[in-house]
Amino acid sequence: MELDMAATKTAAPWNEVAKPTVIDEKQDSAERLDFYNSNAAVYDSDMKVYGYGGLDIVAETTHDLFKERLDSRILDVGSGTGLIAEKLLALGQYTNLEGLEPSEGMNKIAEEKKLYTNIMQRFLYLDCGLEHNTYDGVVTCGTFVAGHMKSEVLVEICNILKPGGYFIMAMRDEYLEIVEEYKLHLRSTINSLVKEGKWRTVRDEVFSNWVLHENNQGVDGHLFVFQKC
Repeated sequence: MELDMAATKTAAPWNEVAKPTVIDEKQDSAERLDFYNSNAAVYDSDMKVYGYGGLDIVAETTHDLFKERLDSRILDVGSGTGLIAEKLLALGQYTNLEGLEPSEGMNKIAEEKKLYTNIMQRFLYLDCGLEHNTYDGVVTCGTFVAGHMKSEVLVEICNILKPGGYFIMAMRDEYLEIVEEYKLHLRSTINSLVKEGKWRTVRDEVFSNWVLHENNQGVDGHLFVFQKC
């Protein structure tokens, strides 16, 4: 079930950039990056209209894990305009948040907010060159949609976490079944990392109100939390 963004009166058609079916992934990726750059200025206001509850779930879950260690080095993958960082900073005085976001337009807005100690303008992928065993935590919300993050990125996230570090991730629940990449590979990648003793599953659960329709009918999200062994 796709959210009718026209009905929710957003300025940009965000549902199109996250459509479950990708025909030409390389072309679509370039087009999506242009889309994010062009619509960065309306992203924050549109997400309020969208009723994007996944951000709160990620921020609150992260804070529960790190509230006694506010100096932890935490990487926000797909950091966008910094909405997760804003929510985290409202919960605690985090001093070592970093962003990773390929969209220049999104990064400009995040930089103006002065939320992160560093923002890397790049994509995350397997063997992408980031230093291993670096981060106490990695968070991401809404990046696991068609044509965006590959399932194998989980391996790289595990690599860049310090032993004992946490990965907190939220996505739309139905994408586990209707996006072919995730239906075929996401859980098998998770299970391989667990079986190989690289991380353990802390939480794997559905939550309500990932987003809300205008009539307050919610769409389910899925929360994953892993701890590196």
